[in-house]
Amino acid sequence: MVRNTFLPLTGIPNPRAEHKAASGVWLSLAVVLTCLVSAPAHAQIVEKVIDGDSLRVRGVGEVRLIGVDTPEWDAPFGKEAGAFTRRLVEGKQVRLQYDRQRTDKYGRTLAYVHLPNGVFVNEMLIQHGYGRLIERFPFRYRDRFQRYEREARHAGLGLWGLGRTRPDSVLERYDDNGNGRITCAEARRHGIAPVRRDHPAYIYMHDADNDGTVCR
Repeated sequence: MVRNTFLPLTGIPNPRAEHKAASGVWLSLAVVLTCLVSAPAHAQIVEKVIDGDSLRVRGVGEVRLIGVDTPEWDAPFGKEAGAFTRRLVEGKQVRLQYDRQRTDKYGRTLAYVHLPNGVFVNEMLIQHGYGRLIERFPFRYRDRFQRYEREARHAGLGLWGLGRTRPDSVLERYDDNGNGRITCAEARRHGIAPVRRDHPAYIYMHDADNDGTVCR
């Protein structure tokens, strides 16, 4: 009688197992790449505000804010936009969050900038009318920024109020020391405190917790 002898297939490759292993490797790589794109960097210090939408960050270099375009320094409302960004972040610790594209054609790092208290700087510039939405490039928060721009335009905030009321008139009325911002002391002196988001003086003030009310 001839017996059937079954030998272990130790030297013969298993195509199904190899395919499964390869798929697992590619899936792992995809997860890692996604995390690298979306994960925030370590907190960094803003060394200098260059203008309303660009900063110099320690250890990173020049950072361009994603999704927002503020006026140049010598353009109408450019100084106000730069002063607003400076009050928010200069000398402070920030967290950078990246999107799909990490640098622009000038070599600047593209990022969303967040303060430790949760304030989203890119969003604040749009929300208070210091900058316009950049329409020509896709980015993660585009729909959200678009909604805030419509609201700012409708309310005539910041640069959207240039054709309605001269923005300097608000500063001339409440900015007693002429430094381009309105302090709580000045707001109380003029009897407008607490200052809420819908008041024309609000965009020239610093709302640290971004709750829509300053100088309670």
